[in-house]
Amino acid sequence: MKKSACCSKIYRRVITLVNRDEFMYFALDKLGFKTKEDLYENLYLRAFIDTYQRIGKMSILEEEIRDRFVYDFERVNPLTRDLIQQQILILTWERWLNVSEEEKRRADISFSISGFEFIIECKRLKFADSRYLNDGIIRFVRLKYAKRDTCAGMIGFVIGGDIKKIVDNLKSRVKDFYFSPGFEYLLRKGCLDWEYSFQSKHDRSNNTRIHLYHLFFDFIPENSISS
Repeated sequence: MKKSACCSKIYRRVITLVNRDEFMYFALDKLGFKTKEDLYENLYLRAFIDTYQRIGKMSILEEEIRDRFVYDFERVNPLTRDLIQQQILILTWERWLNVSEEEKRRADISFSISGFEFIIECKRLKFADSRYLNDGIIRFVRLKYAKRDTCAGMIGFVIGGDIKKIVDNLKSRVKDFYFSPGFEYLLRKGCLDWEYSFQSKHDRSNNTRIHLYHLFFDFIPENSISS
């Protein structure tokens, strides 16, 4: 009886602790962040900006550019390196997601601390490519990615063309792509202090909304010759 009562007490305690919202606030406090958005912006997105300023800028395949970021996150970046090495922050690239029994999708990058997964889709761009919407944002809208999350990221690797024009044109196109009414101000709101960035909010197929952070990084085309 004593053992049974003890187990019951432990079980109730575990159930009490495994309250997602309470656990998230506990984790945020221990990590030194005030909100989920604070974590996403000042850890995950700031890590991208910090790493970009260090890695090689000659463009090759999308996966190889992504892998430069991943390598730096794991071994160099002061924001993420220790958290990853201590297994507090889980960094996954080519993260397979089960959409249904018949369908699986592969997200480019996932940052995850218990209760806080942040999925990022990467695209190589030479212009305001419609794939950014129809093969990128649409995956969040149709719940292929980040189904249980309220925020996610889109990263553009610009390998040709004028990055400012590309960002401005994409911003205009994103505004008409399942965009949530009343959130147009987000298009004027950058991400941290990064010039080539904006935010957006989109209506999803299950009547929820997804908040997307968009950051763009300039890379040198493969056929460029250094002067």
